[in-house]
Amino acid sequence: MWIIFAVLASLVNAIYYICNQNVKLKPSVFMIYRGGLVALSAVPFLFFYDIVSAWQFYAIAILQGIITAHNDLKSFKSNRKYGAETVCSIMPMNVGFTFLIWCFIEPMIILQYAKSPVRSLFIIGALCGIVCALSKYRRVKITKEAFLTLLPVMILGSFIAIFNKTIMNYAENSLWGLCFWRIFVSSLVVGIIHIFVYIRREGNFKELYREANLQKGWIFIFMPASMVCRNMAMFYTDNPSYVSALVQVSLLWVIVFNRYVPFIHCKKMCMKMEKKWAFLMLVSVIVLIVAAR
Repeated sequence: MWIIFAVLASLVNAIYYICNQNVKLKPSVFMIYRGGLVALSAVPFLFFYDIVSAWQFYAIAILQGIITAHNDLKSFKSNRKYGAETVCSIMPMNVGFTFLIWCFIEPMIILQYAKSPVRSLFIIGALCGIVCALSKYRRVKITKEAFLTLLPVMILGSFIAIFNKTIMNYAENSLWGLCFWRIFVSSLVVGIIHIFVYIRREGNFKELYREANLQKGWIFIFMPASMVCRNMAMFYTDNPSYVSALVQVSLLWVIVFNRYVPFIHCKKMCMKMEKKWAFLMLVSVIVLIVAAR
């Protein structure tokens, strides 16, 4: 079941990337919309589900929002300093951190891997293949400085995935309801933090309610859909790194769209793609789906 939701999340992510390529927003405005509009999109669904009573749920969701806001700001700064290509080549490595941290948190899963060593080797090999393909296809040199700068971001990003998995344990009446409440709380925190950052840097709200910017807010309808699919996948999977790996290979969907859908083209994401990395990514995905199902 987790495979279906993870594949759906990667598909929605690909659509979001393609749409986002043609929508130009200032990073500060983008992040406020990314938090506020996504939180607002969850509100209509909240009326159909009971409020979550466990305080642990809110603690984790708020912490997720804080980490997400921090990682976003750090990533923007790193994009300017090292280039987006370098950042995008480093970040997929957090799949490995997610795998290791989850094994530390849930040591019983190590025993499961030990009982099926061949299957475990296929899973680890597939995860390594996905990370390698995502990191290498851009053909950029990863500097030691850039890696060390983004290392805390990768580790914190791994905890976001782990929190996604952990928070699903607090579903009381409905998994879907928990997903929407999680989206609302964490996205609201992201929006509030970035509003304060925006006020400190910009000093006014003109850009936020400018009509040209508001008209571009439609692209954020894809984000809550992706978040719901990801959360559902996390609930059913044994290890959150599996979901993180499959979601990150949304690049494969972009390649398919570029090749077979005439009116869709995402040049930025495929301009340097080599067939060998696409093949490695595809094979790794198939192996992971078969071995970890």
